[in-house]
Amino acid sequence: MQNIRKIFFRDVAALLKNPFALIIAGGLCILPALYAWFNIYSNWDPYGSTGNIKIAAASKDRGYTDAQGSSVNVADTVMETLKENKSIAWTFVDTEEEAVRGVYDGSYYAAVVFEEDFTECMYQGFLDGLNRPTVTYYENEKKNAVATKITDTAVSTLETNINEQYISLVVSLLFDKQKDVVQNMEAEEIAAGIVSKMERAKDTANRFSSVVKSLIQANDKLTASIDAANSDLNTIGGNLEHVQADISRVPDTKALADLLNAANAQAVQSVSDALAQLRLAQRTQIQEQKNAYYERFGTSISSAKSSLDQLINSLQSLNAATINLSQGVILTQLENQSQALSAMQQRIASRSRSEDAGVLDQLNLMEQQLEQQILNVQQTLQTTISQSLVMIGNDLQKTSLEISQVIGNMKEDIDLLSTILKSGTAAVDLANQSFTGMAKDLDHISSKLDQITDMINEISGAQLAQSFFDFVQGNSKEYGAFFAEPVSIETQAVYPVDNYGSGVAPFYTTLALWVGGVVLVSLIKVKAHTDGIENPKTYELFFGRYLLFFVLALMQAAITVWGNLYLLHIQCLYPRRFLLAAFLTSFTFSLLIYALTISFGDIGKALIVVLMVIQIAGSSGTYPIEILPQFYQKLYIFFPFPYAIHAMREAIAGMYEHDFALYLLQLLIFAGAALALGLVIRLPFRKFYHFVERRMEDTEMM
Repeated sequence: MQNIRKIFFRDVAALLKNPFALIIAGGLCILPALYAWFNIYSNWDPYGSTGNIKIAAASKDRGYTDAQGSSVNVADTVMETLKENKSIAWTFVDTEEEAVRGVYDGSYYAAVVFEEDFTECMYQGFLDGLNRPTVTYYENEKKNAVATKITDTAVSTLETNINEQYISLVVSLLFDKQKDVVQNMEAEEIAAGIVSKMERAKDTANRFSSVVKSLIQANDKLTASIDAANSDLNTIGGNLEHVQADISRVPDTKALADLLNAANAQAVQSVSDALAQLRLAQRTQIQEQKNAYYERFGTSISSAKSSLDQLINSLQSLNAATINLSQGVILTQLENQSQALSAMQQRIASRSRSEDAGVLDQLNLMEQQLEQQILNVQQTLQTTISQSLVMIGNDLQKTSLEISQVIGNMKEDIDLLSTILKSGTAAVDLANQSFTGMAKDLDHISSKLDQITDMINEISGAQLAQSFFDFVQGNSKEYGAFFAEPVSIETQAVYPVDNYGSGVAPFYTTLALWVGGVVLVSLIKVKAHTDGIENPKTYELFFGRYLLFFVLALMQAAITVWGNLYLLHIQCLYPRRFLLAAFLTSFTFSLLIYALTISFGDIGKALIVVLMVIQIAGSSGTYPIEILPQFYQKLYIFFPFPYAIHAMREAIAGMYEHDFALYLLQLLIFAGAALALGLVIRLPFRKFYHFVERRMEDTEMM
């Protein structure tokens, strides 16, 4: 300790004996303060002087004339409002070309131009295709980056004001139109209409309640049925198997259609054979041959009648619900043909075998009649009956396909039936719970409707509608202003700061103290002389010379804080804590800078500058860390700037719990790291440092 004191007092005495060195030391103490003061002052209230930012405004609006012949120009009204706005230097020009040219040549930071149909869209755009009023905005982004943000804010404010005027205008026009409608309405009619609607609503609620209660009763019965079905589930399964077996025994519809066609073909063939035998009988004069032909004729007629009777029975056995028989026409025709064939049989059976000339003439006439009847039957069977059977065959085939699909669906339904029965009870119970709650709600609604109806009936029609009339016939402009800005935002400042200069004072004060440390190591040697000191140790040389840096650093902090408080008059709720934060910041910075310099020499000085540059950009001193690149967001916590800045902000704007002490403790971690570097870590690198130092001296330039 004695060597440390000796080195420190020797350094102080050397300064006091040399006025020039003392002046330089004083300048080193004041220089960081000047750096902080000028920066804080330049940023004292930058947004309070935005009235010098020029924005041009021009209008091409041709205005609008309403149905009453009144002319209005909203763009002119807006521009008159802008003339009263002193936050921006609005400059009004005559033409769009002049405004745009001023943006290009830098005379204006931005320009706004109201289009020709601006007012017309204000009044008619909502009703005519939703055409929006348009304002064109020109912006010079080259002139100044911050000015662009200011002009954007000004134009956004202008847009908000125009939108508010637009909404106000539309609402005002709407209420003006409603006044005319309401004035033609009778109050009693409105009251009667309301009561009628309430009655209908009540009636509807009652009907719904009845339906829901019926559904509850039906569900109770369904629950009982499902319970019974669940108990007999095995029996139901057996019955379904029998049903499936019965379905499998349904006749082959294609075979049935083939049978009908075969029977008709057989009848046609038999009739054709009978006609052939009859014609043979007509051509022969030999009685015995004629009789033989008649016998075969009768046999063919009987065969044809048998085929027709089979066809009739088959058609009658079909299900009329699935096969369209054209209301029995086909059966009637078949029966008529069968009766005709029976009559032929009787006539053949009663024919006369006499060879008398008169009888022969009657026989020839009968043969001619029989031939004509057989031809009629043949034609009917071959045309009408045949075509109808084709249609029936198609219907049978279609029905067959439908039956196959039904059988397939029934098999799937049989598989689902068991699952449905098992879950049916739970589903019905859940439905009953919902229906019960719904019925209660409907009864409650009906009761409330009764109360409202009684309340309305107690009030006269005029009284009921008067409040509505008063509202609609109110001041349309006031309504427009309300709907244009229905929400009123009340700002409650948390940790309020008087001005922007006070807000950035922590950053520039911290930066100035770092610059002060850099200046100290640049002009004052970090190595202590060992003359007159016996067996000095490394730590004694380190602390002996650092004490001078420490004192000068504290003086830098004290002068900077004094100027902030009493020259610039920044806001500071806790001046003493602000001074404490500055002292600890200056101590940490000076120790860290001193350790880097004494450990690595000029390389350490270069590292100090690099650290300063990185911390200026990414310490959240001016911009929030959240909007900076990811590189800074991940790196900034490993540098001392943020903790010093946060501690000073606590003293300036207000304390939150123990954050002030926490920030200072985090800052002192870097002081501990500096001590470890200066006393321990640097020792293995001393030879390397001396080697680099000699090589730089060899250049005779560094």
